[in-house]
Amino acid sequence: MSSATQIHPTPATEDNAEALKRAPADEHSDDEKFGDESLSYLCRDVITEFLSKTGIAKPTFDGAAFGDEVDRLTFEEVATWEIGDASPRRLHHHVVTAVNNSKTSYGHTPVSTQVQIALWTTLCICVDDFEINEDALAAFAERFHAGQAQLHPLLDVLVGNLRDMPKFFHPYGAASIVTTTVQFVVCVLFDKEAEGMELHHAARDYPVYKRSRNGLGEGFAYCIFDKVNFPDVSTHIQVIPDGIAYLLYANDILSFYKEAVAGEKNNFVHDHARVTGKDIKTSLMDITKDTINLVNRARQILQNEKERQAWESFILGYVAFHFISPRYKLKELLNGAE
Repeated sequence: MSSATQIHPTPATEDNAEALKRAPADEHSDDEKFGDESLSYLCRDVITEFLSKTGIAKPTFDGAAFGDEVDRLTFEEVATWEIGDASPRRLHHHVVTAVNNSKTSYGHTPVSTQVQIALWTTLCICVDDFEINEDALAAFAERFHAGQAQLHPLLDVLVGNLRDMPKFFHPYGAASIVTTTVQFVVCVLFDKEAEGMELHHAARDYPVYKRSRNGLGEGFAYCIFDKVNFPDVSTHIQVIPDGIAYLLYANDILSFYKEAVAGEKNNFVHDHARVTGKDIKTSLMDITKDTINLVNRARQILQNEKERQAWESFILGYVAFHFISPRYKLKELLNGAE
């Protein structure tokens, strides 16, 4: 990792939660609107609170700081794929996103592992973004377990990638990545079919359940601990639940600004607000507090220095991924306050 993005676990110098509480309150409604200034104010303070209370230094916005070897090797492999009539431009964009996530969040793992993670991530993004026939998605799990060819070439490439997971991760972790991916493909179809489903106010746990399935959280959490450096799963398995939650919640915190600007509401923050009866600001604050707590709890759980260093590298790298990705608009948001 670049020295410009090292972690400094120091206590917060300012309680930004108090500043958040002073933000103008809106009605408790899913149709809550933000002005440009109030939205920027809220998001800047939430992110500042998150970074300060976890001791994560503000990362660089420069993706070049993380090198280009993973990029080169990943693009070389992607060039061999036969995945149908996918748009080269869209595919390139997805590869860049996947590579950026891999070399930041998992930069502590061997390069070959980072490439494997990038390839897997690319395929999952493509499954979610490309217009794959619904019959192919519906049949994926059954055909995967039966060892049959898939009904779309992209899904065949994904199956091949999953079969390589034991080369890079402990059998338990590899199996979890595979299982998570199968669930994800099924969820892509379900989310499309249930897009207009109304959330019942008593379904308090459903937003987390939904988010854990369509966010690949468990799979990405096991990617923190590669087979070469962490052959004993017992040294880190107890922190996996916090790793899953961190992946989902930190993304919600760091992507909320760009989603709010775009008017997107099909996300965890809005789901949380619906089932808790809270407004969007309060829900976002609650998620931020939960994320801060789990980051620090994981630091207590991990007993070995090597595992702790991997965790620190991961939590910083995941934030850095969002900072170097233009789609999250964090440079626009945070530099605007300087």
